[in-house]
Amino acid sequence: MKPYPLYPDRQITDLNGIWQFRFLEKTFLEDADETTFTPDDVMCVPGAFDTTPAYRCKRGTGLYRREFRLWHDSPRGILKIGAIGLRARFRIDGKEIGFTNLPYSGVEFETGPLKAGVHVITAAIDNNFDPPPALYAAGDRMKLFLPYYDFYAFGGFYRGIELHQLPAGTTLDRVQVRTLCHETGKVSLRFLFSGETSGKKTVRFRFDTDSEERTADVAHGESIECTVPSFRLWSCEHPQLHTLEVRTENDAIVERFGIRTVRAGNRRILLNGKPVYLKGFNRHESHPEFGPATPEAVMVEDLQNLRDLNCNFVRGCHYSQDPRFLDFCDEFGMLVWEESLGWGNTAEQMADGEFQELAEAETRIMVRNSINHPSVIFWAFLNEFHSHTQEGRHLCERLVKAVKEEDNSRLVTFASCHSGNDICSDLLDVVAYNIYPGWIGDHLSGVEPPDEIPAGQEKAIHYFRERVPQDKPIIVSEMGCCGIYGQRDPAKTQWSEEFQAEYMGAVIRTVASAGEDLGGLTIWQFTDAMSFHRMGNDIRTKPLGLNLAGVFDKFRRRKLAADVVKELYGKL
Repeated sequence: MKPYPLYPDRQITDLNGIWQFRFLEKTFLEDADETTFTPDDVMCVPGAFDTTPAYRCKRGTGLYRREFRLWHDSPRGILKIGAIGLRARFRIDGKEIGFTNLPYSGVEFETGPLKAGVHVITAAIDNNFDPPPALYAAGDRMKLFLPYYDFYAFGGFYRGIELHQLPAGTTLDRVQVRTLCHETGKVSLRFLFSGETSGKKTVRFRFDTDSEERTADVAHGESIECTVPSFRLWSCEHPQLHTLEVRTENDAIVERFGIRTVRAGNRRILLNGKPVYLKGFNRHESHPEFGPATPEAVMVEDLQNLRDLNCNFVRGCHYSQDPRFLDFCDEFGMLVWEESLGWGNTAEQMADGEFQELAEAETRIMVRNSINHPSVIFWAFLNEFHSHTQEGRHLCERLVKAVKEEDNSRLVTFASCHSGNDICSDLLDVVAYNIYPGWIGDHLSGVEPPDEIPAGQEKAIHYFRERVPQDKPIIVSEMGCCGIYGQRDPAKTQWSEEFQAEYMGAVIRTVASAGEDLGGLTIWQFTDAMSFHRMGNDIRTKPLGLNLAGVFDKFRRRKLAADVVKELYGKL
């Protein structure tokens, strides 16, 4: 499957498949040489090397190499990498092409001229954390993904890789499509070029396949407004999609988009001017065999299961989502929360200048890469950061500003776990909070866990309602508990499927009872997912290295809680 955008006139070399491989355990990227290594294994790309039997849960640097053939000379080339983890360096014919330390981010690098013939591409991919004693220090190599995050830091190619051969001069990078009016089909088209970007460029464009071709002269970054002929509205019930084909003198691009607007008002999310109540799950791009390199068949299975549970919303936690998954969400009519990487980041981390730069860079890349997906209604960042500190507020202001500069057509939020002392909620379009009454935190003596939920929710709502305008929507971005697949107990003891089912039922009923005070619920979580391996922030809560809060297990087997969610979501 080739995700949008498409480049129909380009020579594109697909570099996915089998690569030669060698693993250097406990070796950092800076100490590895991918140009002279002797391979002793092979590895699949995309794929996480630390999910394979030989290297499972090992940390170090994986060295990759493969040959590829170009049939024509190329004045320019762009190497497009879907996503890696955690840091990577790429070379072609021994020449360094680029470096990235942005896990889960789609990045690209200019290669310079390339001759026809056989070439060698190599990659060194490092999944190390920095060693103790300091958990986080100014000189650390990996700043965005830290070892205590409650999801596993895989190593390897999370997504695909390809090489685009480009002509000299101006080429098309992206065309960003924003809906200006869902009632008339009026849109804004923003043209982004690469290569020679100065001056005006003549572009020819058409919507869908049978509309009349139009012409415009535009500069890099310039926008024009026009109306889509015979437009169809995108909604959850009717996810109608359009294409936009743009051509220049020597390049072409096909973007896909949907006509819809999203706003916040009257304590609700407004999709095409109508209130929509969000019913969804938090979902990790994670699988016990494939890690984050999830095949399309698993993505479709997940979306079918979400739809069966009467969901209309999925939160991509806690990193940018695979563009293939977003394409599927566009087609399924599934609303999406897109979030850049982060988890529980402290005031010390957020005060670090390099961390700030990386967080902003990754957030901007997320918006640019996902902007044409109508399913995406939220931009978010830094799950559960220390939003009760001045350092947190400073970075939140910076990231909100960056998002709004990239795209002001969606809503901005983040998931807060500081519902008693958060000082950043006034900066957001939508307030979202995570709480786990009766499961995580102090428990009330003699009170059954599900009975703690109403008081916890009431306290959180009261705190935020005192600090944000009365018409601002508030949603629950995480609430749930764990249950072990196959562990049945009529007494509903903790960790049993029965306990989880009872708790999830209480969550949905309590959130629904809040009426207009809450605009939706995102249950934690959809499937069990790999977390701490042998050590972590609180290893006692992660049996077998898994976060077991899924209503499906890691292999997508259904727990009792799934049927409870299906029934209750169906009534909302």
